[in-house]
Amino acid sequence: MDLQREIVEEERRYFQRPMEYASRIARIARELLGDPNVRVFLLGSASEGRAIPGASDIDILVVSDRAPERSRELAELRVKILSRLGDLAAPFEIHVITPDRFEWFRRAGRLIPVG
Repeated sequence: MDLQREIVEEERRYFQRPMEYASRIARIARELLGDPNVRVFLLGSASEGRAIPGASDIDILVVSDRAPERSRELAELRVKILSRLGDLAAPFEIHVITPDRFEWFRRAGRLIPVG
């Protein structure tokens, strides 16, 4: 089996159940940020049913008053979330923003709230 096919097979589980994993990411983000009011959304191709395992990522938007502002802190938070998810190579692009930046994402495309 070639490498691309292996990647697709590994990632398929995330693309088959993106909301399940998004809910897990939401719970982890709330815990790590210490913010029970975190809002989480699925967006991008996954929210539109166009995501392709091995070629797409799954965009997750995390909105919190406690979102880190510095790039390094954001990167560390993303790594911690994926680590707690159990897969540092999981195909998630996790965007972490403060509420004042939410409007731009809302206008940019379809957002599906994660419970």
